[in-house]
Amino acid sequence: MSKGKKQGLVPLFDIQEMEKLPSYCRKKTLIAGCGNKLFGDDGFGPEVVEYLINHYRIPDDICLLDVGTGIRKILFTISLSEVRPEVIVIIDAVDKGRKPGETFEISLEEIPIEKIDDFSVHQVPSSNLLKELQDLCSVKVRVMACQTKTIPETVQPGLSEPVKKAVPLLAKKIAEECF
Repeated sequence: MSKGKKQGLVPLFDIQEMEKLPSYCRKKTLIAGCGNKLFGDDGFGPEVVEYLINHYRIPDDICLLDVGTGIRKILFTISLSEVRPEVIVIIDAVDKGRKPGETFEISLEEIPIEKIDDFSVHQVPSSNLLKELQDLCSVKVRVMACQTKTIPETVQPGLSEPVKKAVPLLAKKIAEECF
């Protein structure tokens, strides 16, 4: 046995390799706000992330990201990494026929399989990556959502009033459950 090494303790990653990984792989929890702020209520996820950053002290073991429409690359990186968060919380706006501004959790089974939009976390391949992370990689995945009022066809920044009012409510719930 070489000097300085304890028998049976072999690190999976040395410190230099660990530092090369994105912070969202190294933290215990990743909270990702999904959506496009240029299209009305679709910007709900990023608005919640911004609210959390501005109104809460974020613990060191949490990575909080406004991922905009780029969640797919992040999920792909996590799925290929040997080091990954224990929990991923996705924040997004959806249309589930509920009252505008209502917040709720969606199970992964409720996410549609068909691809409708290239940027939606609720479509393949992003939905498949979430399911694989949970089922094959033992990452707990939660999708926290808000019912949209409108998502415009053209650029129109800003949340509708009911969705705007939901931002601090969901932020508080996330902080209480994840911080």
